[in-house]
Amino acid sequence: MQENHNYYVKGNFITREHIRQTFLKNDVTRYIAYFLQTLLVSFLIFINKLLSRATKDYKYTVSLCGIFKNEGKYLDEWIQYHLVVGIDHFYLYNNNSDDNYLEILQPYIEKGIVDLIEWPFEHSQMDAYEDCYKKHKDDTNWITFIDVDEFICPIATDNIKSWLSSYINYPGVAVYWKQFGSTGKLYHDNTKLVIEQYTQCWPKHSVFTKMFCNMNFPIVEFSNPHILSSKIAGVKVPPINQYKKIVSFAVNSCKLFGDSSIQINHYWGKAYDSFVESKINRSDVYHENDCEMAQSRKSLLKSHEAMCTVRDYTIQRFLL
Repeated sequence: MQENHNYYVKGNFITREHIRQTFLKNDVTRYIAYFLQTLLVSFLIFINKLLSRATKDYKYTVSLCGIFKNEGKYLDEWIQYHLVVGIDHFYLYNNNSDDNYLEILQPYIEKGIVDLIEWPFEHSQMDAYEDCYKKHKDDTNWITFIDVDEFICPIATDNIKSWLSSYINYPGVAVYWKQFGSTGKLYHDNTKLVIEQYTQCWPKHSVFTKMFCNMNFPIVEFSNPHILSSKIAGVKVPPINQYKKIVSFAVNSCKLFGDSSIQINHYWGKAYDSFVESKINRSDVYHENDCEMAQSRKSLLKSHEAMCTVRDYTIQRFLL
């Protein structure tokens, strides 16, 4: 299909961008640089592990930071689900919503589960993330930065805390998206859960990720919601993925054998009416050119739906 020309499968990941090849910047030099950086990161992690003192005592083990706009009808399921899989606390930034978000969040605020921050600044997702990091880096061991259409789905375990326990010496873990489509639905059913309604997805993971950041290591900068680099002993290092391979130079390495231990179910568009509501008509919390992004998403929809050739029910084991 011609509309799919920007998508191709490579390894265990699906990407929609080709790496431009030049004489000095090509696959050979890229993989050499990747190999050398892998050695450096491994060395730094080893030295830090030898020299590090006891970690801090944190109020929370894992917290979630998210920014939302008019997502009221999805918030309750999203919070309930992530409580089930091990999130301790939520820092939620409201970006000019005019729906019933406060009615939904109030019980969680009263229980101390949610901190609600009013964030009226346009296109300021990364500023919200940085604000959360600066204010709460001493309160929680791990912070994950995800959106309301993203559900963290541990596979090898039933709990995010136990999954993260093997990454305690790493500054950041990037978890790959599993892209879910409309499952042929024109209208979203508000009487059913998101994770119940949408099961059709891409056959393999996307190269796009979202982060778990270890607060024992300082984050360098907030510029890309998909990748956040940290410092070890003052040296900037990229995150690793769930396979403990660094994510750098557009290289996404995985194990030759063995399945993924975790994924982020990205319910990108949901039913067609939800897609129009959230991706076309609503202003964006990250991109500044709303109209341009709306047109880009509209043209992407057909290709995205065409890639949804399998079904994944993994997350539904948490329904009960």
